Amino acid sequence: MLVLPLASLQVLRIYEGVLLRQTQGSLVAQSAFVSASYRAGLLRSLANDVGSYGRRVDSREVAQTVVPDLASSKVLAPLADPRRVSSSDILALDVGASLSAVLREASSVTGARIRVFDPAGVVVATTEADLGLSVAHNEEVRLALAGVPASRLRRVQIEPAPIAAISRNATVRVSVAEPILVDGRVAGGVLLSHSPSTILAALYGKRVLLVQAAVLVVLVVVGIALVAARTLVLPIRRLGRAAGRLARRETDTFDGGRPYRVVELAELATSVQAMADSLQQRARYVRDFARHVNHEFKTPIAAMRGAIELLREQFDQMTSAERAHFFDNVDADIGRLERLTLRLLELAYADTTEPSDESTDVLEVARAFEVSAVHVGHGTARACIPRGSIEAVLKNLIDNALECGARRVDVDATTDGDEVVLDVADDGPGISPGNRARVFEPFFTTRRDSGGTGLGLSISRSLMRHAGGDVTLRQTGCGTVFRVTLPADRKTRLLATPTEPLIKSRKLPELPLGRGVWRA
Repeated sequence: MLVLPLASLQVLRIYEGVLLRQTQGSLVAQSAFVSASYRAGLLRSLANDVGSYGRRVDSREVAQTVVPDLASSKVLAPLADPRRVSSSDILALDVGASLSAVLREASSVTGARIRVFDPAGVVVATTEADLGLSVAHNEEVRLALAGVPASRLRRVQIEPAPIAAISRNATVRVSVAEPILVDGRVAGGVLLSHSPSTILAALYGKRVLLVQAAVLVVLVVVGIALVAARTLVLPIRRLGRAAGRLARRETDTFDGGRPYRVVELAELATSVQAMADSLQQRARYVRDFARHVNHEFKTPIAAMRGAIELLREQFDQMTSAERAHFFDNVDADIGRLERLTLRLLELAYADTTEPSDESTDVLEVARAFEVSAVHVGHGTARACIPRGSIEAVLKNLIDNALECGARRVDVDATTDGDEVVLDVADDGPGISPGNRARVFEPFFTTRRDSGGTGLGLSISRSLMRHAGGDVTLRQTGCGTVFRVTLPADRKTRLLATPTEPLIKSRKLPELPLGRGVWRA
């Protein structure tokens, strides 16, 4: 809105220049007609004495008329009043007398002030009351007597009306002086002046066209408004209503109506649909997670409550071995609750881990376990992941393999473009086809009796996905292979070498994470 007025002013300034040039062109055309008429009368009067009249001018010295411009041309004072002279050219006065009536009639139509002057600058034909007076002291007249056409801008002598003063053209007049050449000699000249049309006068003259243009603009604006309402406003309202229904849980789908024809709105609708699906999936996850937590906690709590009630009622009748058995059961249930609590904290940590730029050699981390059953490839494989996260994932995978009866675990890595691919393979009994699709579900475990919580692989997948990678189960004929993909560190290269067993053997350490520990 700030630019539009400035742009409009610039357009008006350009149009003022056009009006100025139109005025000058009109004056030059009139001067050509007057010059031709005066030249014809002068030739008839001179008869055979043409060669001695006026000042000879070299045609190479004659320059083109300069087009005045309000932005670059200086505005001079009004034309100086004509001056009296001692004598006049009788021949020029006679020729001019025959043109006076023609000039007055032309001036009444065009509005221009016209003066014809002789080689001395004395007016011999005019539309004003200055016949026989000299105008040679004006700049453009001097140039014309030297054979050079001239155009100048001069201030008006009368202040224009306030409303007309909006246009700069209202304060200037265009003055044009053209030489009258006869056989290469300056036989006089023509001086014309006229005020250019103002912006208001020009616009008033084109009022019908402007009204038509205004009507066209209004129709275009209304058309654009209708198109915008049809393609933007109404679809946005439909988008808002669909989002409102989804927020009020009146529907599970975002908007199954007609498609959005505007690309941006279609992309927005797709994004909102994806967000809605993600929120619903998250809600289902939280609901299922709460149900699983309730079930996992309810079982040991119920067992402890039953054991305590039984001990309270029959403590004196029980033998020491029976009492010890019940206390061991309570202790085991408390340990299970402790493990579940720690695992839940670890899962919450994994779900909120932010991506990191830390670079870690995953093979070096695997070698740090120093377990005889674990065989790690040589070389380096640097990935963008915190060391603690990859330690937790490898410990989960290796512990699961060893506790399921594997005697050998191979850890190797390769690079595939911008990814580091880490394979953890064991020679254990493998995972049954019925359980393959559920191994990453929270609380799913086949070792519940031995203390498994079913959260290890869920935590591992959450850690990897938050690091920009993933953990997947590979199809194999025997044993189990988990594939871990991670974003590679671009500054390093993987040096793949044959794997060999590590010679030291000791129990896998428990890796601390916050206040808990990583357990299989």
